[in-house]
Amino acid sequence: MVHALSAGVPWLLLLIAAAMRLQPGRRPVPDPLGRPLSPVRASVLRGGGRAAAQTGLVELCLTGSVEAGWRRTVEPGGPRLPRHCSEAARATFHALHRPLHPRRLEDMDRVRRAVHGVSAELERAGLVSRRRVRGVRGLLLPVFAAAPLGAVAGGQTTPWLVLGLLADVGAVALWFGPRRTLRGGRLPARLRRDHAGARRADERRPETLLLSVALFGTPALRAQLPRFTEESGLLTRPPREPMDRGGGAGAGVASCGG
Repeated sequence: MVHALSAGVPWLLLLIAAAMRLQPGRRPVPDPLGRPLSPVRASVLRGGGRAAAQTGLVELCLTGSVEAGWRRTVEPGGPRLPRHCSEAARATFHALHRPLHPRRLEDMDRVRRAVHGVSAELERAGLVSRRRVRGVRGLLLPVFAAAPLGAVAGGQTTPWLVLGLLADVGAVALWFGPRRTLRGGRLPARLRRDHAGARRADERRPETLLLSVALFGTPALRAQLPRFTEESGLLTRPPREPMDRGGGAGAGVASCGG
């Protein structure tokens, strides 16, 4: 009885935590082809805040409002903000006053607030569970003690220890897993199937190319925007020390394409 209880309680907590993390919302799913689910919103579902910031930056790149700068930075391009751009693109445009590595730009308060606003909209639609994560992790903390308790109660070679270890594995997966609900995970998967042809888009079809980046992420950036991705350092870590631009402020400037 003691063995069953020591194994059953962690699994019960694990199931409750899983239900909280994956619980679908009550509101209908936004139309994936309409205004509610823009490329930036789709990118949040695919890869979180960093993916949304990257998509906003690519949106500006495709309109000529930013360009790759010197030694893996981005810098202002056109003097005006494009019409009908996303909030993430708008925040990025106004935050970029000097050449910056894309990761440093993503971490600026204005950009982070814009991305946070998009995530909040998706949470209200039942597609992500950002606010429930804290409660879920509180439930998971006792689960991590399942294996040690199983070892104490039944010995290190008993099935109870195995059950405890499996519960710990599930707890780790829920702790570090994506914040999407089940419905939030199905939606980008369906969009990728419906828009597989977007991976062949180029700068002559900027809206489709932006959708490709939002849905497919790194593979689309490397295949469809190779020059901008490489020269801007979009997929690299920022340097540890501030970079001296030295001579030739315009050296290495690239457009979006390649």
